[in-house]
Amino acid sequence: MSHTQISSHPLEKIALSCSGGGYRAASYHLGAISYLNRLQYQGKPLLENVKMISTVSGGTITGIVYALGKAHKDEFETIFNFLISQLKQLDLVKAGISQLNPDAVWTNTAKSKNLINAFALQYDEHLTRHATIADLDLSHTHLEAAVFNTTEFTNAVDFRFRNKAAGYCGNFYLMVDGETAAETRLGDVMAASSCFPGGFEPILWPQDFVHDQAPRLRALAAANKPTGLMDGGIYDNQGISSILNYRKNDAEAYFDLIIVSDVASPYMEAYQPAPETAKTGFYKWTLKDLAARSASVSDRTSYVLLGIVLLGLIIPVFTQYRLNFGNGLSLGFAAAALILWIGKVLAVKRLRAALSWTFDRLTQKIPGFYRDKLAHLHLEDLSLHRIEPLLLNRLVSLVDLLMNVFLKVVRRLNYNILYHNTAFDYRRIGNLIKQLTEEDFVNSRERLEQDGGADPNVARHSVLTGTYQDVIGPELKKVTEEAAGFGTTLWFTDQDVVSDMLDKLIITGQATMCYNLVEYLEQLIYTTGNGFAALPAEGQQAIQETYEQCKTDWKQFRDAPGFMLKPGPQEQG
Repeated sequence: MSHTQISSHPLEKIALSCSGGGYRAASYHLGAISYLNRLQYQGKPLLENVKMISTVSGGTITGIVYALGKAHKDEFETIFNFLISQLKQLDLVKAGISQLNPDAVWTNTAKSKNLINAFALQYDEHLTRHATIADLDLSHTHLEAAVFNTTEFTNAVDFRFRNKAAGYCGNFYLMVDGETAAETRLGDVMAASSCFPGGFEPILWPQDFVHDQAPRLRALAAANKPTGLMDGGIYDNQGISSILNYRKNDAEAYFDLIIVSDVASPYMEAYQPAPETAKTGFYKWTLKDLAARSASVSDRTSYVLLGIVLLGLIIPVFTQYRLNFGNGLSLGFAAAALILWIGKVLAVKRLRAALSWTFDRLTQKIPGFYRDKLAHLHLEDLSLHRIEPLLLNRLVSLVDLLMNVFLKVVRRLNYNILYHNTAFDYRRIGNLIKQLTEEDFVNSRERLEQDGGADPNVARHSVLTGTYQDVIGPELKKVTEEAAGFGTTLWFTDQDVVSDMLDKLIITGQATMCYNLVEYLEQLIYTTGNGFAALPAEGQQAIQETYEQCKTDWKQFRDAPGFMLKPGPQEQG
C-alpha cells in the first residue's frame, strides 16, 4: 500500500493530455472534456481547474478548437456544437484528395502541393478559420498552457507548438522566437500534429508554414533548410512528456492531478505468418520462368503485329494498289499495327530500363557485406510459392512493428513514468477508451487482485464494486463496446452516421471520465491514512459534494448513457 499523501489542495490545478487517434480521438476527448465541464467543484465546472492541455494528432483537433474557442471567449456549448458539426460534415480525406486535382484552386502557393498541405488548408478553412498562434491569447481563460505536439525528423525529438505564455515553440535544437511563432497558422499546427507516417509525407518547417501575412516565417524559410515534422504520436502518443516537463524545476509538483485521456488500445493481434499456398499452377513458376514467359508473350505479340503489317501491305499488291475501300482498310490496319509494334518495343525497352534502374538503386542501399552474402541466393530459381511468404512476412511484420509494437513500447514507457512513481499516487487518472468494455474491466479487476486488492475501506464504500453487469450494465456496454472498436480514421462513413458513431464516441468519453472520477474520488476520500482527514473541513466538503454529483451522474450513464447529449442546465460552462 502506498504511503504517499494526497495533495493539500486536490483538484485545484489539473493537466489534461489528449492522445492521438483520428476522429475517434477527437470525438472521445470532446466527450471527456464535456463531462469535466458538467461536473461542479466549489461552485464552478471542474474544467475551469484545467490549467494545461497537451494534445497529439487527433487529440489536437479537439485541443486547438477548444483553446481557440476559449481565447475568443466562446461559451462551452458553442465550442462543443461547432466541433460536432465539423466532425459530422467534414470528410478530410475526400476534401484533401480533391484539393490535389489539377483544376482545384491551391490557395497558398508558398506550400508544397501534397496531401498533408491539402489537409492543412482544410483545417485552416473549416476548423481554425485562418487563426494563428497570435490569436491563442489564453490570459483571460482558465488555461495557462496549451501545447500541441509533433515529432521532428532532424533530431528525432518532439517539436512543440504552444501559446506564447507557455514558453517557446520548437525544441532545444530548433527554438522559435515568439514573434515568428505567432505567425504560425493553427491549421498548419493541426496538420503537423496529425501527420501520421504512411498516410502522409512530412510537413516542412518553416517552408510549408509560410503564408501571405507571415514575413518572419518567410525570412526564416529563406535562411534555413527545411525540417520535416510528423505526427506527435511517434514521440509520445499520449502527450504526457509535455506535461511532465512543464514547470519541472518547481520545488513541489505543480499539478494536483494529471488526466491522460487515451484512445490507444493496449492490446494487439498476435503476428500471423502468411499461410503457405500449394505449389500448383501459377505458384510453380520461378522468376526465371516468369521472365521467359513474359519474353515469349512479348515475342508472340511482335510476330502477330508484324504479320498484320506484312499482310496489310501484301493485299493491295493483288489489286495493283488501286484506290478503293478495301485497300485503304488494309493499309490502315497495317499502319495501326506498325504503330502498336513500335510503341510496344519502346514500352518494353523503357520498362526494362526502369526495372534495371530500380534494382540498381535498391542494391546500392544494401551494404556491401550483405550484398556479398545475398549473391549466394539464386532468387531467380525460387518459385512464387516460396517468394510470396518471404516478402509478405517481412512486410506485415514491418507494418506491425511501426503501427503496433513501436507505439505500444513508447506508450508503456510514458505510462511507466506516471504509474511506477509513487510521487504520482493520487495525482493521476488514466481515462482510457476501452476501460468500460467487458474485456478491459475483467482484466483490470484481475490485476487489482494480483496487486493485493483495493484498500478495504475504499472497497466497503465504493459504488463500483460487483460484476461487469452490476457496475457497467447492458445499456452502457452496447455503446462503449462499439465506440472502442471504431478505427483510426479522419472521416465518418455514411454507415457511421446512420449508427450514430460520433454520439457513441462522445458518450463513451463522458461516461469513462465520470467512471474514473468516481474511482479517483473514492480513493481520495476513503483510502486509509492518505491525508484526506487532515484537509480543511471546507476542502473535504467540496470534494464530497463533487463525489456525490459523480455518483448520481454515473447512475444516469449506466441507465441512460446518452442523457448528456440532451441540453441541460448543468452543461453550461
